[in-house]
Amino acid sequence: MVICSEKEREDMQRKFLTWLLVLICSAFAVAGLLSFLQFQRQAESRAKALMSNRLYDLMLLIRFTQDNMRHVEQINDRSTLERTRAAARIISQNPAIIKDYELMQGLCNELGATQLCISNEEGTIVAGVPKNVVGFKLGDHEQSRYFLDCINEPGHELVQRPRNSALDGKLLQYAGVTRPDAPGVLQLGFAVQHEQSVREAIGLDTLIEQVMQGASEHVIAFRDGQLLNRGALNLPTSTLLSQPLNSVGEVSTGGVSYATYAIEENGIRLVSFMPWQEISKVSFKSLRYMLLSNMVLFLLMFVIVWWLLRIYVLSGLQRINNGLRRITEGYTEERIEEKSTPEFTRLSTGINAMVDSLQSYADQKREHLMKELHLAAAIQHTVLPSKFPAFPDRTDFDIYASCLQAQTVGGDFYDFFMPDDKHICFLLGDVSGTGIPAALFMMRAISIIRELANTGATPRELVTGTNKILCREGADMKLSLFYGRLNVSTGDLRFVNAGTPQALLCHVSGNYEMLAMHSGAVLGAYSGAAYSECRFHLQPGDRLFLYTQGVINATDSEHTPFGAARLQEALTRETSSVSETIRGIRAALQQFTGNMEQKSDITMLSLEYRGKWTINYHTSFTAGEPAAFEKTLQEKLESVFAAPDSITELQAAVTAILNVFAPDTRVHIQLRCNEQEARLTLTYNQPHFNPLIVLPHLPLDKITFLTSQESSTLKLRKSL
Repeated sequence: MVICSEKEREDMQRKFLTWLLVLICSAFAVAGLLSFLQFQRQAESRAKALMSNRLYDLMLLIRFTQDNMRHVEQINDRSTLERTRAAARIISQNPAIIKDYELMQGLCNELGATQLCISNEEGTIVAGVPKNVVGFKLGDHEQSRYFLDCINEPGHELVQRPRNSALDGKLLQYAGVTRPDAPGVLQLGFAVQHEQSVREAIGLDTLIEQVMQGASEHVIAFRDGQLLNRGALNLPTSTLLSQPLNSVGEVSTGGVSYATYAIEENGIRLVSFMPWQEISKVSFKSLRYMLLSNMVLFLLMFVIVWWLLRIYVLSGLQRINNGLRRITEGYTEERIEEKSTPEFTRLSTGINAMVDSLQSYADQKREHLMKELHLAAAIQHTVLPSKFPAFPDRTDFDIYASCLQAQTVGGDFYDFFMPDDKHICFLLGDVSGTGIPAALFMMRAISIIRELANTGATPRELVTGTNKILCREGADMKLSLFYGRLNVSTGDLRFVNAGTPQALLCHVSGNYEMLAMHSGAVLGAYSGAAYSECRFHLQPGDRLFLYTQGVINATDSEHTPFGAARLQEALTRETSSVSETIRGIRAALQQFTGNMEQKSDITMLSLEYRGKWTINYHTSFTAGEPAAFEKTLQEKLESVFAAPDSITELQAAVTAILNVFAPDTRVHIQLRCNEQEARLTLTYNQPHFNPLIVLPHLPLDKITFLTSQESSTLKLRKSL
């Protein structure tokens, strides 16, 4: 019982970090998106503020310069008119000036005039500077036509805005007054370079440049719908005029997107254009800075959360896991004292209390279970035949069985009985389950089998009937069963296998091999199960070995199973009686498993068919020690009242044969005899080696030599 294994803890860490990273990245993405949208709005607000401020500054500057320009014009108009009046007074006081060109030129220079025109009552210029103005009629040109009013209205004065001269096309500002000395008009024309330079200095493009101060913003101006400047954008006038007032718009030209803003005042409309890229440059720079700051902040949060998780959660969890692991390994005195946090303190207290309760419950349960196991073992021990030899007065067969009970009593069992003098019935079974229920089910199964066997039922009829009864009784258990019936007079064997029990067959002078058979369904599964009966004829000396899965599933300290190969090897070594065979297997299992407790019962049954022979004896030894076998041979033959001379001859023949072998040759001998004859079978692992070739005639009735690729066999027959 652990909160989580090391792998689960690593998986939990990995999942937590993955989800934490996903959440951090999601939060970073959301924060980045919100920041982007916020900066987009800020960029739009910044564009509106920047362009509106500049446009209003420009509009204020235009209004200011217009006011100043009107003031300058007024001053200039008064100055021009005053000088014109002065010229009229001077000429009226000195009429001779009109007739002297040089005096007129000097007067012009003194007054700062470029032209001087004196006309008569008909509007024809009669004197002036330069000379080519003489003869020009004021009514012939639109510019000079307005001065005719000074002739028609005595005392009339007129100052014109700078206009192109009707005489030479130069830009001049004309002022005219009625002649005080005679009917007519006196005009002075003044050059306007200073005023023109002032106008250029305060022109719209100049003002725009002053306000923009090199910014990438374009401004286009309109007055009463008329375009005042084109700017650097080649856009239709309709597009420029359609931009919304006092709000941010957008246009595109030349692959560049511009933000627009327009204001209008006193008939003057100003439209500003600024590339969105320029507007967003500062905002996106701030956005990049904020995203970088957020990334550092989120990474710091990730590291801090991970550090806190390791310090306050995972380390405490690991210590609790280590404590639980020791508890599950059997150290029930282990106590968990994790108090790094209040939560872990409560968890440790709860676990310790739970372990104490479980320990108390386990002790009670163990005591109850041990009582139940002892009772089940007693039941199982009582039912299984345990007295051997089981049939001491029978020489035509020998049988032996063993059941080593596991710590948890299982349902393995065996049984054998003779329903009559000619047959022996034997069985090996495994009940699915443990404890008293399995023991009781086993007793019921044995009772049914014995009852049906006494009726003379064949193995197939017996197994089929047993299955139907168990299914009808509704037992919640299943039974694997091998049931055999041997006719000890003829060697005829009939058997049925239902489930997992296995059977090995060993012929005389041979090795154990799997007995070919059909396996049907376990008993108690369903009442309609069909079973096949197998038949086999045993020869005198043949042996059967039955076992349950607990034999080959027995494990050592490294949990390695005993396996079928080790079982085969152990069976080959044990060639004496059936009881010695099973004891040898048990010794091999004990040596392999050591003191490891096994989960399943280990149950075996061995049957040897002897037939008519009074003695059927097996043994193995090395050829260099024939004296031991001579003594055994004599004891066995004398037990059937054989004649002494026959015993001596047979001993001499065997000794002579053994002396031909190398001293370390391993020889397996089978002795079968009755009161009339004795038969010896010698098997050794030297193929194609026949010792009779180097021996004289032996005093035997019959000798047969057989060989294979692995061994050779001599069969000896002697009448007693």
